[in-house]
Amino acid sequence: MKKKLLLMLTLCLLAQWSVAQAPKWVDKAKRAVFSVVTYDQDDKILNTGNGFFVTEDGVALSDYTLFKGARRAVVMSSDGVQMPVEAIMGADDMYDVVKFRVGIPGKKVTALTLAAVAPAAGADVYLLPYSTQKDRSFTAGKVKEADKISGNYSYYTLDMRLKDKMVSCPLMTVDGQVFGLAQKSSGQDTATICYAIDANFAMSQNISALSYGDMSLKGIGIKKHCPIPKSRLWCSSTWLLPNCLRRSIWRL
Repeated sequence: MKKKLLLMLTLCLLAQWSVAQAPKWVDKAKRAVFSVVTYDQDDKILNTGNGFFVTEDGVALSDYTLFKGARRAVVMSSDGVQMPVEAIMGADDMYDVVKFRVGIPGKKVTALTLAAVAPAAGADVYLLPYSTQKDRSFTAGKVKEADKISGNYSYYTLDMRLKDKMVSCPLMTVDGQVFGLAQKSSGQDTATICYAIDANFAMSQNISALSYGDMSLKGIGIKKHCPIPKSRLWCSSTWLLPNCLRRSIWRL
């Protein structure tokens, strides 16, 4: 009996120590993480999940699966503030990422800084879960492998246990920069292994004049953000596009 009590006391002390040893940047960084609710064509809840801000003016990242088939979406900040998703800015269904703009209520929101250098195998990393509580909780792990994909971006295998509610939460370097989006485990070893897609890859997703045939974008019923002004599509000699292409872009 005494041994059991001693073991429980030791575990409690270790848990308190891990929270106390949370990096200094955790408190601020967790304010960039939010929950997402998407709705179908009947305005019924389609999916719920997570995402996070990567710019102070409301650009955010999450998983494509969460948005597939959605007609509208809202995000809920850690402070309980609800904000609408205004437009989809890019998507990739193969790697399950989506970039979008949120209608923020003020001039700026807390945003995470994208990692300039990808963490190498063996590096310590941290996952920040969404929470409405003012705590410093996080999940620690290590990079097991970092494979190159689509140019110079990375796809990570992590020594870290991932719960379903942690999908698309940000993965951080020891310096407090976001390097990946958490993705669901697959295969045999789901207890200790999870995966992550490069946050810079997700950020690189954009809509261009040639995106009209992009099936990933067509799979989402939310308005798309096209950086090209309509006037340039229709009259500028720089953008000499067929009429069918011009119309298709604005139907995305």
